[in-house]
Amino acid sequence: MVNIPKLKINFEYEKKKKEKPIKIPKAHTLNLGRVRSIVLLILIGLFIYFSYVLILANATAHKNKTLQQTVSTLNQRINQENAGTTTSYNPLVDQYMTQFLKIYYSPSSDDSDARTKQLNQYLAHNLTLPSTDKNTYLKLVSSTLTGIFTVDTVKTAQYSLTIEANKKQSQLTVNIPYEQDNEKLTVTGLPYVADSIDSIGHVGQARLTNTGKTLNSQQTTTKIAKFTKQFAQKYVSSSTKDMAFLMADPVGLNGAVDFVSLDDSTIKVAGTSKHPIVTATMTVKVHDSDITQVQTIRLYLKQQASTYFVTKFIQA
Repeated sequence: MVNIPKLKINFEYEKKKKEKPIKIPKAHTLNLGRVRSIVLLILIGLFIYFSYVLILANATAHKNKTLQQTVSTLNQRINQENAGTTTSYNPLVDQYMTQFLKIYYSPSSDDSDARTKQLNQYLAHNLTLPSTDKNTYLKLVSSTLTGIFTVDTVKTAQYSLTIEANKKQSQLTVNIPYEQDNEKLTVTGLPYVADSIDSIGHVGQARLTNTGKTLNSQQTTTKIAKFTKQFAQKYVSSSTKDMAFLMADPVGLNGAVDFVSLDDSTIKVAGTSKHPIVTATMTVKVHDSDITQVQTIRLYLKQQASTYFVTKFIQA
């Protein structure tokens, strides 16, 4: 028997791997021109930014300065109004000064020390009574506040006094300097004799005078006059709640008086046809009496469809 050699066949195929080329990284080179441009743009941006910040800071400082000046001016005006550069009335000052004058001009006893102790509650700490100021024989009959104003920037209350001495009454006008901080008051000077205030003088213009160019459209003025009459009647008879349909800031007399008339000859219309301003004089009467009151009204109107709406209402 013939021995046949065994053949061993290997079917496995080994795939040769392809060798990948080695990538050599590119060298990064700096473009100096481009770098200079970027740096320059950054510097320009920073310059613009800081310039803007500086401008804002200057504007804010200027605005704050203006606001401070405005506040200072307003405070000065408020202080003048509170002091009353013209005659005015302040019930708190009146109550305080009435008690002070009662002690100053009407000692309750011959005990000057007790009187001094009482007055020290009203007088400034560095203000003392002169030794000759005893006032043990006086009696304050009445005191009337006639005005509060300023004298050399100092708040001053003027009083008309009736003082009794030895059963004889005399009239006296005195000024009392004082300071006020909210509800706290202090007499900063002893009462001194002064001339009575004369409050009569032409220091202002009439409140409801010129309103601008007169509206010439006869048709429009007739329509506005009709609305004004209707408004006046409703204002006198209606409540504030009811007037909300006609007014931005409603107000009504709710029948406190009776409407008598609104004089056509006093009606004056200015402004424009869409925003007219009408001034008129109406007469009202106290219930069940012959007492009448004539008063001027001014309406700032806004046209709404076929009627008008009162945006502002003034009386004088």
